[in-house]
Amino acid sequence: MADTDLHNQFKKISDKAKAATDELQAASQRTRDQLEADAAKARDRASAAADKLKEKSQGGHSKASSEWQDIRGKWQAHVAQVRTKVKEKKEHVDAKAADADANIALSYALDAIDFAQAAIDEAEYASLDALSARAAADSLRS
Repeated sequence: MADTDLHNQFKKISDKAKAATDELQAASQRTRDQLEADAAKARDRASAAADKLKEKSQGGHSKASSEWQDIRGKWQAHVAQVRTKVKEKKEHVDAKAADADANIALSYALDAIDFAQAAIDEAEYASLDALSARAAADSLRS
């Protein structure tokens, strides 16, 4: 992969984060029904992205690909578990239960953000390491 490909792929992270930030900012002006619809759409996009990642990781047979597949599998299991709990908790009607549900959802969101930030750090390291390895290989050929 050329240097510009890594740069363009990494830029997509920033672009997605910016779009998500804008969406969250706009969400503060939406009704509960609109927020639920937005959350459903975001869940569908996240599921599609996870499926795409699964397909991509199944195509590779390297150790790194296998490790990422393990991480992805654990993350998807975690996401499924949290979504099930959130869905079950939404059935509670009283304010105390709704407040607890909101706190669980907030905690999950913060954990997902922390995970994403750690993944970005790892992606930066992996990209720079790939560029360094390519530079080393190129210098040995010269």
